[in-house]
Amino acid sequence: CFASPAVTWRLLSIEQDDHLTVAQSLHKEFDSLETSDLKFCVEGKFIHVHKAVLKIRCEHFRTMFQSYWSEDEKEVIEIDQFSYPVYHAFLEYLYTDSVNLPPEDAIGLLDLATSYCENKVKKLCQEIIKRGITVENAFLLLSAAVRYDAKDLEQFCFKFCMNHLTAITNTDAFWQMDGVLLKEFIGKASKCGAFRN
Repeated sequence: CFASPAVTWRLLSIEQDDHLTVAQSLHKEFDSLETSDLKFCVEGKFIHVHKAVLKIRCEHFRTMFQSYWSEDEKEVIEIDQFSYPVYHAFLEYLYTDSVNLPPEDAIGLLDLATSYCENKVKKLCQEIIKRGITVENAFLLLSAAVRYDAKDLEQFCFKFCMNHLTAITNTDAFWQMDGVLLKEFIGKASKCGAFRN
């Protein structure tokens, strides 16, 4: 005799595993038009964000969104100091804790991180730059490391330049470099024995 409706002796589970973690939810809502309460306009393109997330994750924004700053009342904030890929990557970092940029744009993000006093972003940028160093861009990256006071990156770039000195001195970047930096590099290289007979 068969039961009606049909029954089974096995446990049947119909649960859907669509529960997102907090981190996954934040990542999903980055640049979301539906839930955002603020837009940044960079190079004519909008990036949709949430003031609460920015205030929680970044001291610069926490200060900016105090009631006595004019930005606290705005729905759109214009950014002209940084490129769209750089600013987008920074805001995305605040939602995801990760940075995905090529080394050339990572220099711009290093500048932004220095301006906003975001040391973790500075470290992430330095790692991206280290992975992307080549003979052609090494002196440019060394210059950026000096400019943004990234000592670890500066030391890494200097060692790379020393290990590839002949090739580095034949690049356009080397000869177009600021005279002061070039003199400092030559002096430091001399102390490391680069010009011994």
